[in-house]
Amino acid sequence: MNLNETLLELKEKYDVLNVCDLDQWGNQHIDFREQWLLTQLKSCYCPAYENNQRLVFTLIAGDFYEKESATLGVVLKSLQFWLNQIDISNYFVIVLTNEPEIDQIKHTLKQLSKDPVDITIVSVSDACVTAHKKIISKAQKFYYQQDIVEFNNISVNDLSDKEKFLLMQSKTFCMYPWTQLHAYPAGDAYPCCNSDANYPMGNCKTQTLKEIWYDYPMQKLRQDMLLEKFNPACRRCYELEENKFISPRISANKKYGHHIKKLEETPFEIVHWDIRFSNLCNLKCRSCGHIFSSNWYQDQAQLAGNEWKEKNTVLTFAGRTETDMWEQLEPHLEFVEEIIFAGGEPLLMEEHYNILDELVQRGKFDVKLYYSTNFTQTKLTTRSVFDYWNKFKSIEVSASLDDLGHRAEYIRKGTVWSQIEKNRKEMMEVCPNVGFYIKPTLSILNAWNLPDFHRYCVEQGFIRPQDFHPHVLQEPLHYRIDIAPAEYKERLKEKYQNHIHWLADKDPLRISTGGFQSAIDFITAVDNTHLLKTFWQETSKLDKIRKENILDIIPELVALK
Repeated sequence: MNLNETLLELKEKYDVLNVCDLDQWGNQHIDFREQWLLTQLKSCYCPAYENNQRLVFTLIAGDFYEKESATLGVVLKSLQFWLNQIDISNYFVIVLTNEPEIDQIKHTLKQLSKDPVDITIVSVSDACVTAHKKIISKAQKFYYQQDIVEFNNISVNDLSDKEKFLLMQSKTFCMYPWTQLHAYPAGDAYPCCNSDANYPMGNCKTQTLKEIWYDYPMQKLRQDMLLEKFNPACRRCYELEENKFISPRISANKKYGHHIKKLEETPFEIVHWDIRFSNLCNLKCRSCGHIFSSNWYQDQAQLAGNEWKEKNTVLTFAGRTETDMWEQLEPHLEFVEEIIFAGGEPLLMEEHYNILDELVQRGKFDVKLYYSTNFTQTKLTTRSVFDYWNKFKSIEVSASLDDLGHRAEYIRKGTVWSQIEKNRKEMMEVCPNVGFYIKPTLSILNAWNLPDFHRYCVEQGFIRPQDFHPHVLQEPLHYRIDIAPAEYKERLKEKYQNHIHWLADKDPLRISTGGFQSAIDFITAVDNTHLLKTFWQETSKLDKIRKENILDIIPELVALK
C-alpha cells in the first residue's frame, strides 16, 4: 500500500495521537535539527499511553544526508536516541517509510535501543524520492498539514497558551464535560463511562439532560478542572495516570480538543453520544447483571430474594419515559460527531434504528458509529442493520465474544454459537468494508481457551489476526484472572507467550499481541487467590439456578479447586 492508504488503515485501527513528517528534518538548519525532533516528541509525550494509541512518523525522502553522515539512518537513529532519552516506549511508535535500505537501518536501531521492543517499521509503496533530498515539495507539506488537522481536529498553532496548557499539560482538565453526558440504563448520569459511580452528576429519571448539563455538580466539575482541582468524580482517571496508564481524560483531550473554544459559554451541544437507552438484552452473561441486562432479572431475583424483586422491574430505561432519551437527543443530531451504541444489546433497541433512520434522512453519513454488541441479532422486525452500515463512512463493530461453541453459550448464556457464525458470514458478504473486531472479556472462565478461540476465528476467516482485542475483566472480582493459583498462572503465561510467538509475523502492528502481553502483565501483578472461595460459591449458586455444571463445560478449571 502507499503512504496515504497505510495512514488511513492505521487510523481505523488505532488512536493515532500524532503524525510527524520526518522529511522536514532536512528543512531545518543543521545546527537545530536535533532540537526540532526533540520538540516534536515532547509535544506528543504522555506519562503513559493507552494500549491502542500510537505515534506515527513518516519518512519518504530517504534517510541519508551526506553533510551529516556517510551512513544510512541519520533521522531514524536520532529518533531512537530521543525516544530513549524522554522515555517513550518503542511499542507506541510506528514509522512509515519507502527507504530501500530499511533492513540495514533496522539492525542499527536495534543496537541503539534501550527498549526490548523494536520500533514498528512499515514499508510503503510510494516511489522512492532521490536520496540526499532535504526539502519536500509544497504539495507534500500541504498533505501532511491537512492530515494532522484532520485526525486531531485541531492545529496546535491555533491554540492560545492557556488552551495548550489545558489540553496538553493540565492534570485535571478534560473535554468530556463540555462534549458529552453518559447515562446508565437506570438513569444515573455521569460525565463519562469512567466516572466514579459514587458521584453521579444527576439522574435522567427526574431531570432533563439540559438540567443536568447546567446543574451544580457539572458546573462544579468544570470549574474544578479549570482551576486544577481534583474532583472525586474523576478519581479513576487520576489513579490510572498515577500508575502511568493513559486515561480516558487524556484521550478525550486528544479527541475533542477542537471544541476547546466552548469553554466560556458551555453551549448545550452533545457531540459524543454514549447513552444506554435501556438494559434490554437477550443474554445473561456471567460477568454482567440486572442493571445492564433485562434477561438477568429472574436469576437475580432468585439470588437476591423476594424483597429485591418487589423493588426492581425487569426492564429499566434511562429517561423519564421509554422514549424520553431519544426525544431529548434528537435536536442534538445537528451537532453529533460520534455515537457509541451499547446497552443492553443495542441491535435490539428501537432507539438505535430511529437514530440511524434520522441520520440517513439528514444525509449525515460522516458521523462515526461505534458498536459494542453481542452479535447474536442483526435485525429488528424488517430492518437489517447491514443495510444501514453500508451507507456510513466510518463504522467500528466490536463483538463481545468470549469463546466458541458450548463455552461461549455457557459464559454468555443465551448465545447460539452457530447463529454468531452465520451472522458474521452474512456481514462479510453484505458489507465487507465495515470494520469488525472481536473484543473478548478476559476472565478466569475463558483464560485458558482464549488463544485457541483467537486462532479459530482467524482460520475461519472471520477476522484478521490483529482484529482481536482482549479486555481484562476487573469486576466482578471473583471472575478476575488473577484469582488463579501460581501454578495455573505459569501455565497461562506459557500458553500466551506461545500464542504471541504465533502472532509474530501475523500482527506486524502488534494490536492483538499487545492485548495478550497486557494479560500476562495483569496475571502477575496481584495475587487474588483469596477470591477462589467466592468464585466457587457464586458459580455454584448460578449453576444450580441455570441447571449447569461449570466443569462439564470448562474442565480445566478443576485446577482451581
